[in-house]
Amino acid sequence: MTTTGPGWMLPLMWLAVILSALSVVYVSHLCRQLYNDLSKLEQEANAFQVEWGRYLLEQSSWASLSRIEQLATGRLQMRVPGAEEIIVIRP
Repeated sequence: MTTTGPGWMLPLMWLAVILSALSVVYVSHLCRQLYNDLSKLEQEANAFQVEWGRYLLEQSSWASLSRIEQLATGRLQMRVPGAEEIIVIRP
């Protein structure tokens, strides 16, 4: 009894299996690399969010009314006018 199938089919199948296994390993490696990159970018985005929050807090403290009033009286020698200095103009 002889085999009637071509003898080149088995080595070709083994080659396909090996190439398939190597591509699975390669794609898994790429996925891990991309996931690490994503994790780093998410950490960076979180750091930027924290920095943005600090910036907003600093901005609100610089623009506070008490600070503006303090600068107006200290640097610019501004003051609230007295009742005798207020002129009302009526149409």
